[in-house]
Amino acid sequence: MAWFGWTGIAFAVGADNSGLLYRAVSAYHDGNYDLAIGEFSQLIEAGDREAYYGRAQAFFQRHDFNHAIADLNQVIQIDPSAAALELRGRAFAAFADYPNAAADFSRALKLQPRNAELLIQRADAWFYAGKAARAYADYNQAIQLDGTNALAYAHRGELDAAYKHDYRRGVVDCLKAISLDPDGWLGYNNLAALLTVCPSTRIRDGQIALLHARHACELTHWKNPLALSVLAAAFAENHDFADAIRWQQESMDQDLALGTAGNQSALDGEKKLELYQNHKTFHAGR
Repeated sequence: MAWFGWTGIAFAVGADNSGLLYRAVSAYHDGNYDLAIGEFSQLIEAGDREAYYGRAQAFFQRHDFNHAIADLNQVIQIDPSAAALELRGRAFAAFADYPNAAADFSRALKLQPRNAELLIQRADAWFYAGKAARAYADYNQAIQLDGTNALAYAHRGELDAAYKHDYRRGVVDCLKAISLDPDGWLGYNNLAALLTVCPSTRIRDGQIALLHARHACELTHWKNPLALSVLAAAFAENHDFADAIRWQQESMDQDLALGTAGNQSALDGEKKLELYQNHKTFHAGR
């Protein structure tokens, strides 16, 4: 019997299967997920149930979330580890099943209560489930655990405005995120959003918002629907409605390509596009 530790799970395999496991793990790390799935499937057929986790990882990377969840159900029956629960939570979130995602992240946090990344993922699930108070509490706790976590500041900055209606604090949190991670896109994106949609003209600044929105799009290689939508709003704030329409439409097209058309973000996109077509800006509360 040989044991192999891999991404938080220990595989116990017989000597006859050790070469198969090496090939499966190598294929996964090479990005050949189809081959990895095939190799892990052979291990499962040989009776090595721990290989479900490896196959789940490969399914997840291939964006085959249904099969990833099915395999993770098998893993969690064997060993409900934090790693397996986190991955299943992320798979549920990919389906916009935020209540189940939050439940899995909560179970993982019972095992790793000081894991700031898990707190942020649960906060995201709460946020998209419409539970702003729980999301805000988790972002705060993540920052208390890890004051250098740029994502926590960027997310809290958004909620400072959307939930607390404190745009000044939101701007400060986003600037903190940028200072901690100058190459991270979310701090720039959320700062641009706040400077665009803030109801107060004392804080709203379309020109600076446009600079940050462009940078967020550059960092995401112009392939992030959220960043493109913020860019469109910034163009509208500068009364460039032709570019606002162009980039909002591109954001919606990318949502469609990703299979997220019809969700709340896409529905909001339709409303924004109509505003820009009527030469109107997008501000919070509108």
